[in-house]
Amino acid sequence: MKIIVVDDEPIIADTLVNILEGEGHDALAVSHGESAIKWARMVLPDAVISDVIMPGMNGIETAKAIMQSLPNCRIILFSGQTAGLDLLAKAQAEGYKFEILPKPINPEKLLEKLKN
Repeated sequence: MKIIVVDDEPIIADTLVNILEGEGHDALAVSHGESAIKWARMVLPDAVISDVIMPGMNGIETAKAIMQSLPNCRIILFSGQTAGLDLLAKAQAEGYKFEILPKPINPEKLLEKLKN
């Protein structure tokens, strides 16, 4: 599975990429939404895993833009902040359905979610 991981904290994105690659996935880490959109259009990922709260373009804006170009791309968002939950609730009210994981991410739960 081709996966893009988006987080403004490189250590988190790189750690998730290492976990995913250890399970046989082809994963790429990027540090902001604009890069995620650019890379998604080039590599056509099966999934994007993104933090919600990031400077500049947040994870929900990034997910919406990727879904416009790649409607079959699976989006998994993660957040550990109340502001992120508010943004998710607003997106759901607008009709967007995203898969959600709490932050910090439990690697086993992430891998299980990807298998389902």
